[in-house]
Amino acid sequence: MKRAAERVRRTIREHNLIQKGDHIVMGLSGGPDSVCLYHVLLGLAGELELTLHPVHINHMFRPGAAERDQKYVEELCEKMGTPAISMTVDCSRMASELGMTSEEAGRKARYDAFFEAAGRIEEEPGRRVRIAVAHNAEDQAETVLFRILRGTGTDGLAGMAYEREERRGDRTYPVIRPLLDTSRKDIEEYCETMGLEPVTDHTNNEPLYARNRLRLELIPYLEREYNSNIKDCLTRLGSIAGEDKDYFWNETIRVMEALRVEEGSCREQGVSAGVVLDRAGLAACHPAIRHRVMMKAFGETGLTRDITAERLGAADEIIMKKQGPKVVEFPHGFRITVKKGMVIFEESSL
Repeated sequence: MKRAAERVRRTIREHNLIQKGDHIVMGLSGGPDSVCLYHVLLGLAGELELTLHPVHINHMFRPGAAERDQKYVEELCEKMGTPAISMTVDCSRMASELGMTSEEAGRKARYDAFFEAAGRIEEEPGRRVRIAVAHNAEDQAETVLFRILRGTGTDGLAGMAYEREERRGDRTYPVIRPLLDTSRKDIEEYCETMGLEPVTDHTNNEPLYARNRLRLELIPYLEREYNSNIKDCLTRLGSIAGEDKDYFWNETIRVMEALRVEEGSCREQGVSAGVVLDRAGLAACHPAIRHRVMMKAFGETGLTRDITAERLGAADEIIMKKQGPKVVEFPHGFRITVKKGMVIFEESSL
């Protein structure tokens, strides 16, 4: 019974996920993972002076079962003294209207709800808000393997972070994963011992989606035929890659600041927009750092996705050459321009 609670406590402490007095907006589906996290955080609420705000989304995917899950969550939260914030969203319709998959629509609905709840809490000054989600250790192993199969860089091998920033419009909140070191077995044992009786989504046990097939078919096959500890190996790979990722990005920040061209120098050269870096210094960087510097520079200008290795390679070519000016177009209306000893990251329309 104690293993899950002890692991969550240790994860929170080691990764500084929660501070005293925090308000925690958390997704509570009614399944074992989220119910376990909810109950453990309730047990820590007095010690850490937490205020929990459980949020439940009825995605309308499973008529009857969805209403059962909502009722279970509402009754559990009422019993525990933290009334649930319940919302109903037609995610199938959302997916159709926005041209996305049902899984993407479900995620959008959840985070829309989290941000709405967090915004209400922040109306009172001084309240710190964090969003907690209930991904566990097996989820981490599945994420690492899924990314390998889809083709990922080394950063992708790190899997899910214990904490990351989620941005919507002009608001940003930390998203934390206190269950990321806790196994599914320990979660289920905790729920059973505590008499929580979480609900079960039967679609999780059907190979309807690629992620389900990986969990239900591929990982058992790898355990049976190649390595009975494959999940532990994948989780360990993610942890090692995460350490490397942290180091590289810290080094990237240091290098980028050293390469940044001052505004006065930019104005003298007639450059007034975007992020501007020294060309010679960027060219001298190791590719592992140079590519991260480019991604960070684009991130500052507004491009945070679809930056491919092919485009970075094209940018390398013009950065390494001394003659110019040269331009490489990037997705979503962004570009790199090399001229007068500078590398300029900007929107193409500017």
